[in-house]
Amino acid sequence: MGSGSGGLYSGTNGGSQPYAARYHVVKSELANDKRDPDIYGKNGYFKNPTAVSLQDSVDGNRVTFEGKSANGTMTYVMDKKGNIIFGKRCNPNDGRKRSPHPTLIGGKDPQVQCAGMIEFHKGRILSVDNHSGHYRPNPKSMEKVDKALQALYNKNPNLFDKNSKWSKNHD
Repeated sequence: MGSGSGGLYSGTNGGSQPYAARYHVVKSELANDKRDPDIYGKNGYFKNPTAVSLQDSVDGNRVTFEGKSANGTMTYVMDKKGNIIFGKRCNPNDGRKRSPHPTLIGGKDPQVQCAGMIEFHKGRILSVDNHSGHYRPNPKSMEKVDKALQALYNKNPNLFDKNSKWSKNHD
């Protein structure tokens, strides 16, 4: 698994939430975000304009993003329905500001099953973790992400980089 399987993240003060079927944004992060109208407004979190479904981004033997092979590290969430949604940290209200994990769904109470970072290399998944300071998902939540990635791998193993920490564990 990716480097986040330990559940630690620099923004979490060293811990995760207790395991849950769904996670809400932790109270301290929500309170902080509510003070910034470029992140949280009258309708809640803005919707990140780059947010896309991983499943919908598959094009043959690669994952695409903004018309090209996906590359680099991006944020992701697994929504309540089990969809993996990813995007870059793009704040449409102020390009100098952050775009935290809840913006991949948007709204007043965006709930997730897991959240973290996903890394792509030339359109292939390289690693996935649970690094999210806003949700602080328990490491056990990665089991749900593993299950979704296993299903994707079973359909098309070419979507995973040959050096993928994830796919090496699932061959």
